Amino acid sequence: MLHRISRNHLSLSSRLSARAVFSIQAHQSRPRRHSSAMTSNIPNDAWDSHIHITDPINFPISSTATYTPHTALLPSALTNAAHLNLPNLVFVQPSTYGTDNTCLLHALKTIGPSKARGVVVIDPAKTTHETLYAWHDLGVRGLRLNLKSVGRKLSKDDLIRLIAEHAEPVRMMKTWALQLYIDLSDIEHIAPLLPSLNIKVVFDHYGSPPTLDSTSLSQLPGWHSLLEMLQSPFAYVKISAPYRLSKDPEFKDLEFVTKELLRVRDGKGVVFASDWPHTRFEGVDVGPFVEMCGEWCGGDQGLRERLFRGNAKVLWDVE
Repeated sequence: MLHRISRNHLSLSSRLSARAVFSIQAHQSRPRRHSSAMTSNIPNDAWDSHIHITDPINFPISSTATYTPHTALLPSALTNAAHLNLPNLVFVQPSTYGTDNTCLLHALKTIGPSKARGVVVIDPAKTTHETLYAWHDLGVRGLRLNLKSVGRKLSKDDLIRLIAEHAEPVRMMKTWALQLYIDLSDIEHIAPLLPSLNIKVVFDHYGSPPTLDSTSLSQLPGWHSLLEMLQSPFAYVKISAPYRLSKDPEFKDLEFVTKELLRVRDGKGVVFASDWPHTRFEGVDVGPFVEMCGEWCGGDQGLRERLFRGNAKVLWDVE
């Protein structure tokens, strides 16, 4: 049940000034990699379906945050978007802001809904219809349920109940999606629910498999459930955050899992995302990975267009 509370305050006085320059620091465990601007494999007007904005000065992080993120401001996000040739952005609420979406909403309001979308985190019991409709006008098109970033593991019954609570406002908004960052094994519990949920569901970061070995992957709980779900036009998965899964500095061990996902329903359930600013892996350049994803489409221009643009427009309700 959604209860009435006052509308969230959206008009914050945040300034994009000289101190808003993002200084990238290389992650300890990986060398920094650079590449030239990515253009050859990316269709025009492409979408990056997962980035974060963090501005601890103007928008303090939550007191319950499990880590302190690097500063990642909108000007740097736009620079990265130009570098990757992914001009349209989906701002995703990071765990460090909890249910306070003001930083994300400010970025979304600055860019405008014609070039951006937002995925927020809420407490369904404390968020009003009025607030959801106001956010929709700004470009919000989804709710995120993030269990992995905070190390939260639920029983099957608790997970199903939490998904049902979040599905209600998503269903009410009609064109929104429920975005899930959960363990691959948990997808087994969700697959039977998809027909009755009657909403779009999108899984973060390849569905979060614990291994990429082609033999072991097929034996993992949740893998076949993910492939089965992708047969439905309501299910999506993000090709994103390769460094969270791969042991290969060049990410080549992601070829098998990427191609397997792209084979399902001609790749109509797969969207690309950079996961900028690569939280806890700062300094990684995903440009080469973008190029590889284009190559893994095997010269199929239609598949490449769906991966980088077409599917995102359907998922995020872009006209």
